[in-house]
Amino acid sequence: MFQSPEWIWLEILVIVLIVGFFAAIIGVHIYKKVHHMPTGDCACCHKSKEKMLKEYHKIYSNK
Repeated sequence: MFQSPEWIWLEILVIVLIVGFFAAIIGVHIYKKVHHMPTGDCACCHKSKEKMLKEYHKIYSNK
């Protein structure tokens, strides 16, 4: 860390930004878990239930 007192504000700012960044990442993950949204590898290709059912009925309604 810096030893000069005039750079203490920079140290504090960097620490606050890093803590805020990781808190945001963890907060988004917790929000998705609480609201039963997919996380991890399944999150990128997840479709909503209604859209998936609409596609299913479109394909299999005549069979």
